[in-house]
Amino acid sequence: MFLDPIDFAGMYKAHKLATDFKGKSADEWNAKAADMAPRMVNSPYVDTFLSKMELDPDDVVLDIGCGPGTLALALAKKVKKVIAVDYAEQMLEQLRLYAEREGITNIETYQLSWEDDWSALPEADIAVASRSLEVSDIETALSKMTRHAAKACYLTYKAGGSYVDLEILEFIGRQITPKPDFWYIPLILYQKGLLPRIDYIETEQGSINSGSAEAFVTSLRWSLGSLTGDEEEKAHHYYDKVVSKTNRHPRPFNWAFVAWETAR
Repeated sequence: MFLDPIDFAGMYKAHKLATDFKGKSADEWNAKAADMAPRMVNSPYVDTFLSKMELDPDDVVLDIGCGPGTLALALAKKVKKVIAVDYAEQMLEQLRLYAEREGITNIETYQLSWEDDWSALPEADIAVASRSLEVSDIETALSKMTRHAAKACYLTYKAGGSYVDLEILEFIGRQITPKPDFWYIPLILYQKGLLPRIDYIETEQGSINSGSAEAFVTSLRWSLGSLTGDEEEKAHHYYDKVVSKTNRHPRPFNWAFVAWETAR
């Protein structure tokens, strides 16, 4: 294959190591779970994601990095069973609370990360990873996902490389190394003899909460890991000058939707 001499997996690792956008710990996601759940569950994103999947009522779906049930709750109403996996216990707790509230009984939860041993997980027909593929070794994660799905895999990954609107970064004077873009994923899958399909999901909001000046700065700090005093001052100025006065909110995200049939 003409792409074989190119080490895309190694390039991804180096890029991931260099990026300013580092993965969050389980404790950080635990602290965010209760606030995050109402915004994530039953969002338009869910309907769009599910519309791009091929599902059968008898399917068992493995949801990797399930969060508070963003996809798992909707999937559970369409398939036989959902195996929901997340490394943040409070995300799983939010999922269980929503499931109980809606009378959903066909979701099994497991507290596991991408790097953990998945041998105890039940067999699945389909694997999904919705906005959760924050790993240092993308090749291993994709192989693991493929092995655990008898029929197909579906994932979404940020298109563009920056969680923060570049206009905001320029305004506050922060230079960043963006995260790896999604194109590594289909290229690595193709090298493995798989034929991924690529589509896109547009969302109405980005990662930065612009509901108030304080929420804006707090959200920006979360995405970047930290802000200097000067950057915080500029962020408040940006909110007043751009968001508040002109009603121009941070640009929404585009997510690459990647799907492939497994070889099993």
